[in-house]
Amino acid sequence: MVSQIYNERQRYIIPTSDWGFKRLFGSEINKGLLIGLLNKIIDDRVIEDLEYLDRDVLVPVGSVRRMSFDVYCKCTDGSRVIVEMQNYAKTTFVDRALVYTSASILENYTYTKGTEYHVQKTYLIAITGEKIFPKVKRAPVRLAMCDMDSEKTMVLNDKILHIFIELPKFANKLEDLKQNSSFLSKFAVAMKTMASYDERPSVMDDDMLVKMFDAADLHSYKNNDKHNYKKAVMNEFEYEETLKEYRQEGLEEGRAEEREASSRRIAAKMLEHGIPLETISQCTGLKPEEIASL
Repeated sequence: MVSQIYNERQRYIIPTSDWGFKRLFGSEINKGLLIGLLNKIIDDRVIEDLEYLDRDVLVPVGSVRRMSFDVYCKCTDGSRVIVEMQNYAKTTFVDRALVYTSASILENYTYTKGTEYHVQKTYLIAITGEKIFPKVKRAPVRLAMCDMDSEKTMVLNDKILHIFIELPKFANKLEDLKQNSSFLSKFAVAMKTMASYDERPSVMDDDMLVKMFDAADLHSYKNNDKHNYKKAVMNEFEYEETLKEYRQEGLEEGRAEEREASSRRIAAKMLEHGIPLETISQCTGLKPEEIASL
């Protein structure tokens, strides 16, 4: 989701964009940042180190297919962690999360005759741009296999733990934060507004948040990384704007003239945000002179 608009002068990347999220939490150079985040969220163990795994997981059941995760890693105790950024997740994402974690277990369980099955614990951390559980006020929401008939809900099996961090349940603006606000409140605001800052706000003083801002600082990026980020965000912007146009007009497939009209509307919006003609041309397919005449 590119809810924070990209411009050439911004200092920090958009952390909710696909490229930005994977850069911050799915890259080896920022492994310490991911470890810090997980230790803020997972409270039944301390993660000291982890290994990034291939994000594409083969599900060897039924019609064999691959599933792709945003971040997939293994902790030193063998447990797995899946981290997903889902901007448009609906309630059906809960079922998809179960499939994700099941796929991880199917890929990694061991079977020994006599001792039967051995299953490593799998965590799924879902950071969502929408409320998945609107009737549940507490945040984050933690789901495990529980006994729902007992007077006090009991965890029967902890091999799968889902933790949903619904960003809308936390503060939306920097002004809503206080120095003693919870880490997740500050983290949520950072995720939603980081790209709009010229420098790290003083209230973002948690050690993990300081590292997060440092890792998101475009001033420290190599030119190639800056180019890849800009290209990825522009592509994501175009994709989202196109989807909006199709939804608004009730279109599932656009004819050639309709796609051109949509491209022109997208280009006009990008011009309003000061995006260079060359970049707009690459994203929309329109010629620079066509864009200049809008």
